[in-house]
Amino acid sequence: MTINIRNDSVSAVVRGYALDSNHTIVWLELAPQHPKTIGAIWADMVNAQKRWLQIGDMEAGRGLAVRGLGSRYERLTADAPELALGSNAKSRLLRLVAPSALRASDRETFYVLAWPPALSKGEVGMDAATALAAMLERDTRWPVQIDWGAYLLQAGLEDDFIKPLETGGAVPEGYEISSCNWGEVIANGLRSGHIRISQ
Repeated sequence: MTINIRNDSVSAVVRGYALDSNHTIVWLELAPQHPKTIGAIWADMVNAQKRWLQIGDMEAGRGLAVRGLGSRYERLTADAPELALGSNAKSRLLRLVAPSALRASDRETFYVLAWPPALSKGEVGMDAATALAAMLERDTRWPVQIDWGAYLLQAGLEDDFIKPLETGGAVPEGYEISSCNWGEVIANGLRSGHIRISQ
């Protein structure tokens, strides 16, 4: 692995990351390593003072100054004994995801990510366009249909209120969604015939 994140005292190995336009960490997947190392990085990410951290991405040949949200992240873990780094490492992969990547909003910036399938469990994945439509349908007042996702994503990219997240390593496709008038976007799609209301 050739990506790491560091603060003033420790460096941790990263499997993948996604950043928004302000270099705020939206998604961070940390390889299994010593719990104190993980804890030190996590503490700086949730610290209200939003301390700057450094990501060194040798794969992309760049170094980035990044920040955490300054508040909590959703913590997802999975057993990964084959990835453990050292004898004191916990054999658990830790994925930190911004809560705004799990819930859409009409008024605030949110994020949408593709969700790869968990092949070992026989699950089906969801691409970013489908996730966008599903989040808007579930979390907003707009009557969005799931098959409108590709149109909504493309319209947002063209109108520049949707921007790709900056990513590195093993991370799914993701986008930063600024607030917009979804009613107007949907109406334009219906008028132009790009989307239709299905029964």
